[in-house]
Amino acid sequence: MLHKVSVSLLLFVLLSATLAFGATITLFQASYDNSNVRLVWEVANESGVLNYDLYRKANNEPTFTKLTTISPSGQSRYQYLDSDVYRGTPNGMGTQGGGPFTYRLTVRTTAGDQSYTSTLGQTPSAVQRSWGSIKSMFR
Repeated sequence: MLHKVSVSLLLFVLLSATLAFGATITLFQASYDNSNVRLVWEVANESGVLNYDLYRKANNEPTFTKLTTISPSGQSRYQYLDSDVYRGTPNGMGTQGGGPFTYRLTVRTTAGDQSYTSTLGQTPSAVQRSWGSIKSMFR
């Protein structure tokens, strides 16, 4: 009897947590796309979601920089292309230096915020970034 009560209580707590936060993110991934970074996240449930905030931080930066805010639209898959990742400095390595870059997705809900991170481990070389830029000019 005690086992049934504890299992029921556990299921109630898990269900309550899911309903309280509303959003269920099943994937958050950052990957290089030529000289850009593509962010993809998948959503199983958007109830109570107010918006999605995306942030980026280079390895040598102390804080995250906000990239954009995206409103929920009922999709199951969202994506954002960070095309400014290597612009803005003389060495062409992003806002303040170099990678690896860490991206943060913050899901703002009526019940509070949930954050997820994805880190890109290796930065592409200048040749790889240049080749990606050349290819994109001819698309």
